[in-house]
Amino acid sequence: MSKTLTVVLALTVGLVAGIVMGSHLITLQAQRGTAASTSASAVPPAIGAEDISGPYEVVEGWPKDLSTLPGHEKWTYGGARGIFAESPDRVFLLGGGELPNLPRPQTTFLRDLGPNVQFPLAGLPWRNANTATPPGAGGSGQDPAKGMELWRGSSPPYRELDVDARWEHSIIVVNRQGDIIEDWTQWDKLFKRPHAVYISPYDAQKRVWVVDDHTHAIYIFTHDGKQLL
Repeated sequence: MSKTLTVVLALTVGLVAGIVMGSHLITLQAQRGTAASTSASAVPPAIGAEDISGPYEVVEGWPKDLSTLPGHEKWTYGGARGIFAESPDRVFLLGGGELPNLPRPQTTFLRDLGPNVQFPLAGLPWRNANTATPPGAGGSGQDPAKGMELWRGSSPPYRELDVDARWEHSIIVVNRQGDIIEDWTQWDKLFKRPHAVYISPYDAQKRVWVVDDHTHAIYIFTHDGKQLL
């Protein structure tokens, strides 16, 4: 066999192998693309990018802010502690009281701490509402009795209730539009850190169970929240 014919045969075999392998890779890519298209991600092209909300689409303005309530213009939500949807039009929200309704600060460079250190960070919340609202203890290994003491701080300037935070609206109920349709502030005095709320689907009376993980207590209310059982 001549040298020229050998080279031609080798090139032909290589071309055929390349076509087969290329076809196989295209098939695998198509399969992967199909799998990706079934992802639960709200923004499929952003898979792998920074995503602080998970595979959900955030509905802006839901629920309505506490500042929309009369007399609460200067206050907004504290830490989000629990949620339970009895139906799309009756969603229970447990909160850590209220925080001052402050606008997001302008970005400031803290050069005394280091180069390019800035606050707040772009695209991220600028205040940790969960730690800014009381109590400051109650978790694993912590003494619930020292909750308010820890929240106030060990040195000046001390945090103050009705200034740095306010203990109101630990339980509210909203509808699918985010409107606040029920206000359970009559029970605020019971709670320290309400953390979970449930209604059993097997309970004909639809009693509302609220767990406070700070005081390690369970409270049971009538469906309309007007009576403590």
